[in-house]
Amino acid sequence: MRNIPVDTSAMSFTVAGEPEPKIVDRATGEVKKDAEGRDLYTLPLLPMPNDDRRNPVITVTFPSAAFPQIQLGSKVRLVGLVCFFWQMNGRAGMGFRCEEVRPAVEKAA
Repeated sequence: MRNIPVDTSAMSFTVAGEPEPKIVDRATGEVKKDAEGRDLYTLPLLPMPNDDRRNPVITVTFPSAAFPQIQLGSKVRLVGLVCFFWQMNGRAGMGFRCEEVRPAVEKAA
């Protein structure tokens, strides 16, 4: 799988749904982990600008040590966003992964 970096400097992202754990085995509820042992989560996002009127929402996978507390409708910034092509069981598509999801505006300390 070849990861292609995505330049997000001219983009904004609005949270379009709740974060969910990425499940490996639905029977056991086992959550998929990254190479560092962190749980992986998915988050639906509305990127802007966006010309895809039929499917404007993308789902991004990201690692987190704890269940992410991300509010629906909030603006976020994606650190290290990449896209990749996947194929599995006769299906194929584009996937998105990032290293971290942060608030678009950091809170003052």
